[in-house]
Amino acid sequence: MPIRWKLHEVMSRRRIRNKDLAEALDITENSVYRLRKAEDMPRLTPQRLEGICEVLNCQPGELLEWVAEDKPLYGYLRRQESLSNDASEAAATSNAVILQHAQAAPRAVSMVTLQRLTQYYQPILALAWQGFAEYGPGAVVFTDLATGPKLAFVEQQNLTDQHCIEAIEQNNPEVSAVVLYYKDADYSRTDYGVLTLIGPKSPPECFALSYKA
Repeated sequence: MPIRWKLHEVMSRRRIRNKDLAEALDITENSVYRLRKAEDMPRLTPQRLEGICEVLNCQPGELLEWVAEDKPLYGYLRRQESLSNDASEAAATSNAVILQHAQAAPRAVSMVTLQRLTQYYQPILALAWQGFAEYGPGAVVFTDLATGPKLAFVEQQNLTDQHCIEAIEQNNPEVSAVVLYYKDADYSRTDYGVLTLIGPKSPPECFALSYKA
């Protein structure tokens, strides 16, 4: 979806109802509903696009957003590394604690997700601390691939999700790490989990254990 259609967002900001746009364009409310729910830009005549812009008092560019494919929406990742499944700590003995951040629309976090993050708490906290020391506040992106988890550090300034930013601002990097959990490498998805990971060892201690010479 390289071009995203933003009619719903623009209409919401301007408080334009489906009925208002339908009457102005002389089309049915069902037609407006379909236009509003579309994620890709629909097929529109120049006259129809001009009519929408006139009613909404906006430029055509406000209705469109280009999204780079195969790239995370929040910018590029630093310090990417892969983990093998045999490099983990035993979840049953780690005693790690995972706290889910409050969100406007809380997403359920499965036990599998909690177990996976607990299983790899040490390298996650180690990377979080190293990333903070080198680049400043940020979060660890945990991508749960079939070949083994992949970790990366992303700086706060490259994030756009306000929930992630708030989690980082509330986090103490000497104690815990903010983690963005993805089930696959599609970073354009919006169903990732945002959590704070606290382990039995602090991030600086985990860094020393994981990256000792």
